[in-house]
Amino acid sequence: METIDNSLFPIRMGVHIVLGLLALLVFGLQFIRYRKSHHLVMAIALPCTLLPYLVNSMNFFYTLGVAEFIALILAFVLSMTVDRNKNSEPVSENAESKAEQEENIS
Repeated sequence: METIDNSLFPIRMGVHIVLGLLALLVFGLQFIRYRKSHHLVMAIALPCTLLPYLVNSMNFFYTLGVAEFIALILAFVLSMTVDRNKNSEPVSENAESKAEQEENIS
């Protein structure tokens, strides 16, 4: 079994971990706020780039690379199709209650 060479990543491990966790936080909050599926895909896919630090296998590394590429394509397609029709307003209780009030008035 081959092991991963430290030169495969263009940045240091500490910076990579911080950026991966920051991506999880940002896209997770965006998903909670806007409920768009491409935010959820990105919130899962970007921190998964940290997995090669746990599994020292080149086969896993390349398989994860293909999975990441597919996730990026999926996020792009979702943002252009499914999520395009959704409101760009943040989800809030006021917006939901206004919608209910408008339905009751009609």
